[in-house]
Amino acid sequence: MKALKLVSLVLAVLLTLTLVVSCSNNGEENSKPAGESNTEQPSGEDSVPAESSEEVSRGPLDHLDDLALNGLTITFLVENGALGYPSVEIMPNEENGAEIATSVLERNNLVEEKLGCTIAERRTDNMASELRSAALDVPDFDIACPYMTTGAPLIMEDLFLDLYQFDDIINFKAPYWDQNADADLSFGDKLYMTTGDFSLLTMDVTHCMIFNKNVLNNNRLESPYELVENGEWTMDKMLEMARTVTQDTDGVDGLSYKDTIGLFINWNYSNSLYIGSGEKFVVKNADGVPQLAFAGERQVDVTKKIFDIFHDDKVIYDEGFNAQAIADGFKNCYWAARDRLGNDGALFVTISLSDVLNLADYDCNFGMLITPKYTKDQDRYYSYISVIKATGCVIPVSNPEPENAAILLEAMNAASTATVKFDYYERIFKLQKARDQEDSDMLDRIFASRVYDIGSIFNWGGARDFIANVANGSSFDYMSSLESAQGKMETEMQDTVDYFSN
Repeated sequence: MKALKLVSLVLAVLLTLTLVVSCSNNGEENSKPAGESNTEQPSGEDSVPAESSEEVSRGPLDHLDDLALNGLTITFLVENGALGYPSVEIMPNEENGAEIATSVLERNNLVEEKLGCTIAERRTDNMASELRSAALDVPDFDIACPYMTTGAPLIMEDLFLDLYQFDDIINFKAPYWDQNADADLSFGDKLYMTTGDFSLLTMDVTHCMIFNKNVLNNNRLESPYELVENGEWTMDKMLEMARTVTQDTDGVDGLSYKDTIGLFINWNYSNSLYIGSGEKFVVKNADGVPQLAFAGERQVDVTKKIFDIFHDDKVIYDEGFNAQAIADGFKNCYWAARDRLGNDGALFVTISLSDVLNLADYDCNFGMLITPKYTKDQDRYYSYISVIKATGCVIPVSNPEPENAAILLEAMNAASTATVKFDYYERIFKLQKARDQEDSDMLDRIFASRVYDIGSIFNWGGARDFIANVANGSSFDYMSSLESAQGKMETEMQDTVDYFSN
């Protein structure tokens, strides 16, 4: 009870703070990635305007004093998540999001009281189809929250309104809107989909690693925390430590997931290692036009390093034992890998942040780790947001009163920082899952280094899967693979550029 009272007290204090002292842009750092093809991206930190001292005592919704929704019900269309990652961020969801339901309700009560409205949601497993149908008639929802990779391709079907036309209502430079998402999803002066502090799924799908402290100590290995702090946590160091641990211990000849494993790594984490090196799939040039970023010498070298990790004989590739894991009674290979770590049978496992919650059933001594650098002289760490299940927000083009939707979006994001985001970030992860201060600090570091990639979001010509396909191939043939894929990538990317140019 004391802990709950403390959380309530902290929430109450946060709700009186100025918007500028909210977690700016998820705490993200925005500096130029290390790859030679990368260009400077707009900085979320630099784009947040300084607030005057007179605003220090303002509440998160005080800037909406002159706006009201006069008893309206505003409905969100959200992802039901039949294949995983259901929406838990708009309405309280006791079935899939019980841990966060109280703060979702608290946020909604604040917004409803302030604006005089009712917040509702409708769930769907057919988001793209529903968004297309909504363009033909007045929809039964006002706002939609599709997965980014579902929503982005639909932009060119003229299904959504340009959100920048509501910039007199929505303060996109405020810290509760994600400036990195705006930078990657906008083209020139148009923005059809973005995200902010309301999107718990965007936090959920941030990639990182977990490690077993007992296995680490039993093998007398270096502290990963110190390696990270000293800038020495690299792909080579990760592989070196993993190889030290891997042993055939199950009594059956040959290495399998049931042995003691130094590193369990999944297919999509090849993208994390690539982004973690400071590279990107697609960047924008000085004119804001997207360009492929695969062709440089460093990009080839980074991908070869990732290829070598995936093909190391002492590293276990998750998807390679999926059928066996299911036959052994696990939901899939990812659950089996976490089970090995939870039972002191693994050192490192690659995960998304949402997977940390699944370790609640284990009494293991685990820690959290950021994705390693390519080399220690790299300027900083980077954490990949796997946008396949990250949610954005859009206003359908046929909404007859889009200004009301814009008002609610602004309010929902502004009120989420000190309620939903705080509860997710501070109470669920920091207070319940992080085992010590070093883990809490690591979580801060992971969130501070999150990056989007426009190529991952739009996936032109399969750009999102190019590195993973090369890294997981039977042989390393980077340039010929790029030559085969480049034409389709560039054609589809140019179609998007042409759309935004018209």
